Amino acid sequence: KQWYQRRVAITAGIERDNASDPESKIVMRVLRDMNLSKLVDEDEPLFLSLISDLFPAITLDTAGYPSLEQAIKDQCEEMKLIYHLPWVLKLIQLFETQRVRHGMMALGPSGAGKTECIHVLMKAMSACGSPTKEMRMNPKAITSPQMFG
Repeated sequence: KQWYQRRVAITAGIERDNASDPESKIVMRVLRDMNLSKLVDEDEPLFLSLISDLFPAITLDTAGYPSLEQAIKDQCEEMKLIYHLPWVLKLIQLFETQRVRHGMMALGPSGAGKTECIHVLMKAMSACGSPTKEMRMNPKAITSPQMFG
């Protein structure tokens, strides 16, 4: 049982302070953290409701990254951007996603802030001691197997 908990935590990229968390709490956290960032804002309450129905009597604390959040705030000030909490939440979700994925794509309409979001997160991570590297690909210039492996 301990091996399974450890494997799920490693797979999800979870750094847990409390090694005695029950298995159901770990699975609930993994389901929430791995899927929440993929949803549009309108679907998040429904998803959270489904998760809470699957795991009654379990409440999760929100994962906090105080040093990253402060670095994001500093980068927003430096880049003269507005520190808007829903946007910061998306940055945190992007951070959590990139921790467990080898690559990612930012999708959305022109002017939605995709590039600024990525640049703020990269600079904030570098300020926290985790330098990042951005590698952009033109999907029209390469085949799907080349892009996705």
